[in-house]
Amino acid sequence: MRKSLKIIGIVVLIIAVIFIGAWFWVLGLQKDQEATKIKMDDIKEAYPNFNKVVDEFSSLRNQFYTYKEDLYLDTLKTNADAWNTFMNTYALGIQKVEDAAKVLKDNCNIEYGDISVSTKCDVFKANYEAAHNYYISDVKLYNQMIDEYDKYNLENGGTFAKVNKAEYKVYKDYIDYDKDGEYFGKEVTENEE
Repeated sequence: MRKSLKIIGIVVLIIAVIFIGAWFWVLGLQKDQEATKIKMDDIKEAYPNFNKVVDEFSSLRNQFYTYKEDLYLDTLKTNADAWNTFMNTYALGIQKVEDAAKVLKDNCNIEYGDISVSTKCDVFKANYEAAHNYYISDVKLYNQMIDEYDKYNLENGGTFAKVNKAEYKVYKDYIDYDKDGEYFGKEVTENEE
């Protein structure tokens, strides 16, 4: 009789441990689901602003390429202030992209079961990488022109207006943010080949 009571006690204890373990597992799962839902809501809320800021940056980039058509040594000396102002504005544009990306960078580092959120994260990663790499390409191109202008200005006695080099606001080198082995937006110049 004592042996059967011990067996019953052990079985009840095992069932109690399994039940308590399952209960804690379910509670943990619920907390994880709640945390994931909060992250997905944060992504859904932050994405439209990021998208808007990337569109604004794209407009600035289009302006850069429109202005670049008239970027010559002679025009730099007469439009130095305009170029300095524009390149500062362009740098602020990429900084706004970086600021708007904070929530997405924090939360888009895992795969979500919600296709809408997963798509937003994929598009975010591609646009974030492209914006920064385009900016780096444009700054390299512009700064090479400024180096030539500085030599030209020095050869002419340094009498022309000072044109500032553009700043690398966030990254100095090309990024592969989505880690796919490609640097989306990187434009290779002759010096980089």
